Amino acid sequence: MAPPGWLLIGPRDSRRLRGLQQALRERGLAAAEELHYEDLLDGGLGDGLDGGALAAPQRAAERIAARPGALVKIESPGEAPALHAALIERGWRALGAPGAPPRPLQHGELAYQHYWYAGFRELLDALPARAGYLNPPDDIAGMSDKLACQLRLRAQGIAIPPLLGELHSYEHLRALLREHGAGQVFVKARYGSSGAGVLAYRADRGGREAAYGSAELVEDGGVARVFNSLRPRRYDDSAQIARLVDAIAAQGAYVERWIPKPRAPDGEGGHYDIRAVALDGFLRHRVARVGRGPLTNLHLGNRRGALAQWLDDSAMHALEIATQQAAMAFPRSRMIGFDLILRDGRSWVLEANAFGDLLLDLPWQGLSTYQDQALLRPVPASNAPQAPHAPQAPHAPEPAHA
Repeated sequence: MAPPGWLLIGPRDSRRLRGLQQALRERGLAAAEELHYEDLLDGGLGDGLDGGALAAPQRAAERIAARPGALVKIESPGEAPALHAALIERGWRALGAPGAPPRPLQHGELAYQHYWYAGFRELLDALPARAGYLNPPDDIAGMSDKLACQLRLRAQGIAIPPLLGELHSYEHLRALLREHGAGQVFVKARYGSSGAGVLAYRADRGGREAAYGSAELVEDGGVARVFNSLRPRRYDDSAQIARLVDAIAAQGAYVERWIPKPRAPDGEGGHYDIRAVALDGFLRHRVARVGRGPLTNLHLGNRRGALAQWLDDSAMHALEIATQQAAMAFPRSRMIGFDLILRDGRSWVLEANAFGDLLLDLPWQGLSTYQDQALLRPVPASNAPQAPHAPQAPHAPEPAHA
């Protein structure tokens, strides 16, 4: 029997859509039908979208209903500036239009992420609940709210870096450090991606402090603006750090303890964490991300490590089990990217990513992440909390705490 077709929901001309389309062609399969976010917003982005009524319920429902049995993959709305701006506008309205309307953003500017999430969440909520989703809309929303995602993982007994809580301002950060007796933490944007709005923060008893991250602080007419940069920066000036933290916290942020990453064993320097991709609940692609600084995202100039050579059989098995157990927190999602620290027989999940399969030139058993997905068969559309593909992992051990 020929495998079912695919319906892809994502930004127009997305390289993620192109990646799966190419994988389908390589297997001689029919091209996936595409439904673009831009067309789910009334008027289309080219017609001066102003946050009008969402057309997703009708258009998406019609397209999904017309493809019974299709695998429906919802892709990231990233890498599309006009779409990003439209979601910010829509989210601002969804939250009651507080204050002045969002101003246009400059290239690479990090702002209004809480509005962006509200707009994206409303779009996801408008999609039909029942379909043959690769990852269902409510799981995608849950993973896109990073604080909520970590709380969900913790509630499932998964070891995560200890949380200090939601962050409201720089002064609140200092209060959290005193309350928890912490000197090294990560400040993380609640709705960010690809390391955007992540700061590694240290403070000593003498009052000295430092923050390191890919955020670039720009003073513009007395207003602090934050930009994503491919060149991570270190800040030592307390006034600058305060403005940077305040700007990030205003968009939604949280604080977690800094878990030291293991040193890369190849002698080239740096420390690493692991990006692991679970497919149908089991570990598939995996890569070590090695950086000389606290942030190891590969797009920030960091390097890949030969994980298969660094981990012995016991450690690789521990990675497999940790990935399976984390995937069970989202049993209806068939593809999840996890960032993990594996050290001294313990593991911590740093993040779950519903769009974590954009790993170029990283085959596993000869297949790319998209070629792997092209082999999938559908499971029955369901809202049930447990789907047939969920792994039956061994009993979870007690979570490790730092």
